Amino acid sequence: MTTERILYFHCFSGASGDMVIGSLLDTALTDLSYLESELNTLGMTGYELEAKKILRAGISGTGFKVVDKGSTQPMRTLSDLLRIVEDSGVSHGVKEKASEVLTNLARAESRVHQIPLDEVHFHEIGAVDTVVDILGTLILLDKLSIDRVVSSPINTGTGFVECSHGKLPVPAPATMELLRGVPVYSSGVQHELVTPTGAALLTTLSSSFGEMPGGKIVSTGYGAGQRDMEHPNLLRAVILERDEGSIALPGEEMISLETNIDDMNPEVYSHLMDLLFSEGALDVTLTPIHMKKNRPGTGLTVLCHTAQMDPLVDIIFKETSTFGVRVFRGQRFCLEREIKKVNTPYGDVNVKVGFWKGVPVTFSPEYEDCSRLAREKDIPVKIIYRDARQSAEVLYRR
Repeated sequence: MTTERILYFHCFSGASGDMVIGSLLDTALTDLSYLESELNTLGMTGYELEAKKILRAGISGTGFKVVDKGSTQPMRTLSDLLRIVEDSGVSHGVKEKASEVLTNLARAESRVHQIPLDEVHFHEIGAVDTVVDILGTLILLDKLSIDRVVSSPINTGTGFVECSHGKLPVPAPATMELLRGVPVYSSGVQHELVTPTGAALLTTLSSSFGEMPGGKIVSTGYGAGQRDMEHPNLLRAVILERDEGSIALPGEEMISLETNIDDMNPEVYSHLMDLLFSEGALDVTLTPIHMKKNRPGTGLTVLCHTAQMDPLVDIIFKETSTFGVRVFRGQRFCLEREIKKVNTPYGDVNVKVGFWKGVPVTFSPEYEDCSRLAREKDIPVKIIYRDARQSAEVLYRR
């Protein structure tokens, strides 16, 4: 059985780009020298990296900073930043994900300020430190062999922040745009706790937002914020390992998208379901219903992670005749599972075994194996199902 490595960000004091990198460095599973060597391939000069231990409300964390060496940096557009990434020597996967984060950041600025995407000048978020924060985060995730990123609900802070656009409310408009569809809260701290770069990283990289998933803790790190506050101004990163096979993370927050349709060609649903699954839907169901004026209709329900909500809603509106989509948030608990091959009088069958709190509670023979043996042996498939299930139960419960 393979092992999945999960990175969980506990955002009790928000997140910024330097806090993300600091938290990853603080896990002690990688170091600054590796990050420096990879970032040197960017071809950007006039800066150096600094990482040191800092106490925040009595808790030790790593403070990461991009130190300006006094050079003048040009104002950069999204195209400029994407070119820097593409011309660098980092891996293809890091390039792709970094370009996605940068594009999401630029798109938020474009929407907030009502200017074309290609004309967005990044101002302070186009500085070298933002490029380093984004590329650096992806470089470290790749080095740490992280398979999945999960985040807690995000503490945004409140009040006002000074930036190139003047005094803006917290969360800043671009940050608020990036956090659409994400669970947030404010503990009343009169500071900006989530920066646009931090929001872009969390929302682009996280597959879901909620409680810490189950698993074995491998390492924990804390990224220190720039200010010392009454609360620990830190971002906690927890690296966990868990056996692959569970359909979803235990207790993970899920989104249910629902709409009712009574005026669409039913042939479209097959194409629609393929598109939804290709964009990350975890489940798609169609339910026969009766609607107003006693017309027969179809209830469409799509289950997904928070990060997949927007693209799935786009598909529903573009591909169906609906005028609205309802959104429901909740949690889903799923059994841990593993595949076990068992022997029956008719041949080997793979059985999916479901575990709850470490105890096997469900045994489900794989249909394709049972169907194949039923045809080969000319035996009812229900008999092979029965024998395979019994064999698995005996194996695990003896």
